[in-house]
Amino acid sequence: MDDRMLRAVDNTIRFMRMAAIQLRQIAEHAPDIANELRRIAGELDKDADDLGGEARTSRGAPG
Repeated sequence: MDDRMLRAVDNTIRFMRMAAIQLRQIAEHAPDIANELRRIAGELDKDADDLGGEARTSRGAPG
């Protein structure tokens, strides 16, 4: 991946992490949908981890 693409991936990972944090905060105030919000937040974190691993591989860094 070129530098521009890697920066875009880094920004996407940051966005996913922030979205997961926000969903967990909303879940604290919305008990009726809290479990679903936490599940989605967990998926965002997992996807961000996967994307980060791919980016590290592209950079030549150990996973």
